Amino acid sequence: MPARTIAAIAATAAMATSTVLVAGAPAQAKPVSVKTSYACATVLGDQAMDVTIKLDLPTKVKKGTKVKDRPVNMVVVVPEGLVGSMRDLLGISALSGSASDIKYTVGKTKVPLANVKIPRTDVPESGAMTLKAKGTAKGFTLKKPGKYVVKAPQAFTFNANDQNGNPVPSSPFGCALADGAPSTLGTITATK
Repeated sequence: MPARTIAAIAATAAMATSTVLVAGAPAQAKPVSVKTSYACATVLGDQAMDVTIKLDLPTKVKKGTKVKDRPVNMVVVVPEGLVGSMRDLLGISALSGSASDIKYTVGKTKVPLANVKIPRTDVPESGAMTLKAKGTAKGFTLKKPGKYVVKAPQAFTFNANDQNGNPVPSSPFGCALADGAPSTLGTITATK
């Protein structure tokens, strides 16, 4: 194959690749998080759980541009008193589960958090228990220019399973943002 043909093929491939990269480039995103608290109605009574929610958000997007799905991570701290009761009274040695009916807000729009799963985690012999959840923050489109506040979910349903994969007593149970708990993850500006 002549050198000119090889060069032309290479140049065409490079142009095609750069076009794809430019067209598919996501909006500039930065990590945001909020440490907050939820009140959950369990068989052992209402329990306050500290939750940290982390995800990447763009700071600025052009109106009408879809902000794509992106990973969301949550760290839930189950208080020591509840851990002891689960272990000693209910015989639970491990927890796993998922969250459903969970939506975060962008301005006034509620956007789902999907496939929020908590892998099997052993109940510790003492102290609090940390559960690490992962899911997907679904995408959205901002149709009008302006500044939009992004907030953590107001409520969700926790579907908890024991070491055998069976629902724990009172599961599924509701959790709601505690009164006065922080909820702002960040802001996004939609430009013209």
